[in-house]
Amino acid sequence: MKTYLVTPHLYRGALTQARRISKRIAHATSKPNEMPKDARYFLADDLMSGFGIDRDGTLIGVYSLIKGRGEVMVADAIKAGADKLDCFDGFLPEYYARFGFKETARYENWTAGEPDVVLMALPSA
Repeated sequence: MKTYLVTPHLYRGALTQARRISKRIAHATSKPNEMPKDARYFLADDLMSGFGIDRDGTLIGVYSLIKGRGEVMVADAIKAGADKLDCFDGFLPEYYARFGFKETARYENWTAGEPDVVLMALPSA
């Protein structure tokens, strides 16, 4: 499996389909029409997994319909220049820490009772 740079339109279409198939992906990702138009987007060759990298290096819209492939997506994103991200507290901060990301800030979720928003970044080289 390999990831390829794709058009924002193709990425949004693949993410839309993934969100229809998986409630987990729908809950964890932004709506496709809210994704930045000027980001770079990558998809797996089967369109079942993907991610984006915003202009400032923020990893966005990571998803995978294939169990275990998220690790490949994050590793490929780092190779493509992702060096920061935000995620909800719970499983994800520990997951991203495995790739070297460190918590840089934490904010209370704007929705009462929902997990905090955690900002993370790779340490400077």
